Amino acid sequence: MDVVIPAHNEESVVGQAIRRWSAEPRRVRCVVVANGCADRTAQVARAAIGPGDVVLETSTPGKANALNLGDESCTTFPRAYVDADVAIDAAGLLRLGEALTESGALLAVPSLRLRTGEASWLVRRYLAAWQQLPGVRDSSAGRGVYVLSAAGHARIFPLPENLIADDGYVARRIGAEERIILPEVEVAVTPVRTIRAMIRRRIRVGAGNRQLAAMGLPPATGAAGPGAVANLVRTGAVRPPDAAVFVAVSLLVRGLDLFRRARGQSVSWGTDRDSVK
Repeated sequence: MDVVIPAHNEESVVGQAIRRWSAEPRRVRCVVVANGCADRTAQVARAAIGPGDVVLETSTPGKANALNLGDESCTTFPRAYVDADVAIDAAGLLRLGEALTESGALLAVPSLRLRTGEASWLVRRYLAAWQQLPGVRDSSAGRGVYVLSAAGHARIFPLPENLIADDGYVARRIGAEERIILPEVEVAVTPVRTIRAMIRRRIRVGAGNRQLAAMGLPPATGAAGPGAVANLVRTGAVRPPDAAVFVAVSLLVRGLDLFRRARGQSVSWGTDRDSVK
């Protein structure tokens, strides 16, 4: 299996990631793309790679560009695309690939667990409601890792230039009936710790969703806003305090986003150190 690892200023984590994914070098080959870096990401990656692994460098920033560049150096399927800071081992990636072969699906992703122990009370309340939304619970996005079969790859690559949310693009191009979420392979994600960081993150997510909609890729699972949360409260799936925080933050994000857009401020791809992956 080839594993493409886009890495923008990831010197603190990329070495550990490569060593973890190269644990079975004859079955997992790492293709690291250090893109637009201002740190030692490429040097650290080269010090960690094993036989057959590749480190590429490009001065052009952007995750989509990095993924496309790395993808061109791959030869095998299934093929994995993994953020450098995601904690998943080689066995987990190989199991995702095996599941694609066994099922005939186009896309495989792990299940998601949020680690909220270090998050503020407001962030924990927001996430408690957010993770119950059908658009979140049933989506393949937000994990920092996905694995494509040859047929899935043909549908997805090359990625559009200047794409903000590659996993959202993949989730909307490959429907629920063509993908699998494996409960036995889990990726633990540390979310934002402050509500200010959460607001920044949600503004960015909104920009990515608008870009996908402009491409003719609306979400398949419907709205994921205050109205959806109200329905979950009525069914008992979400507690009222969690819903109240979610709605308040959502309205604030909407207002700030409108203000930013009115001033001509845009959101583009970049490293988001304190966001939910």
